[in-house]
Amino acid sequence: MSPSKVWEQSGWQEYLSARNSGLPYLPAITEVSTEVVRILGGNPGNMQLQGTNTYLVGSGQTRILIDTGQGCPIWLTTLVKYLDQHQLSISQVLLTHWHPDHTGGLPALLAQYPHLAAAVHKADPDRGQHSIRDGQTFTAQGTTLRALFTPGHSQDHMCFVLEESGAMFTGDNVLGHGSSVVVEELGRYMESLQAMTRSVRNEDITVGYPGHGAVIEDLSAKLGLWSRHWELREKKILSAFMKGNAKKKASLTTREIIACIYGPEMETMAGPFIAQVLSKLNDEGKVGLAVVGQEQKWFMF
Repeated sequence: MSPSKVWEQSGWQEYLSARNSGLPYLPAITEVSTEVVRILGGNPGNMQLQGTNTYLVGSGQTRILIDTGQGCPIWLTTLVKYLDQHQLSISQVLLTHWHPDHTGGLPALLAQYPHLAAAVHKADPDRGQHSIRDGQTFTAQGTTLRALFTPGHSQDHMCFVLEESGAMFTGDNVLGHGSSVVVEELGRYMESLQAMTRSVRNEDITVGYPGHGAVIEDLSAKLGLWSRHWELREKKILSAFMKGNAKKKASLTTREIIACIYGPEMETMAGPFIAQVLSKLNDEGKVGLAVVGQEQKWFMF
């Protein structure tokens, strides 16, 4: 079953709905700092939290826009109204990654402001867009944004460091509440968390502006939390192969691994995460997959 279908199952829908019911209210538009204005995409949902965060960045009359939401009309209406009220314009559009809830508003934006068609940047650009390379800088009055390539959640994921104020736009790698549940490639994602952590420590970055959810006030702590979260899952899976017999490593199905760690009733909820970790461990040569009888079983090397 594909990851997108997993989250549509009733158990996950009920969990996500309950989680979202406890999320704090976020206004449609908020000046979160002197350089950053957050505009919600108008698309709250089980996977989007309060909606996709888009950001106007800069302190002058010309701003940089990060992400364009999902394409809900209310987003463009809110954006245009704010720009008009403050006599602002957009010089560049930076897209953190290709997912539709971050790029879906682009066609309407370009219809409203045709000149921006030549100013759209994405790591893996579509036709007519410009690429973004790791370390590339983008400037507006009083503002410098530096790209940090952080694949894993998606193959083209970019974060952006706001150099003047010690902040990072984290995209979907780190959210304001909970974690990013959809990871295309876990190994690269965990490497990206480490790269973000190094940047945070080396550059004294404290604040994170996520793709969904509230401002992250202690980004270093959040990064540490989710790095340890995935590392612990790895340790639990590897220990499952040794359970009950320290001298002989067991061969286990995915279902048996889940039952060993969480109990059989958690197969639907834990399955996607366990599959992601097993795939990573397989890529690293720590576990393998073989057909035993009529079942596919994992084993430790």
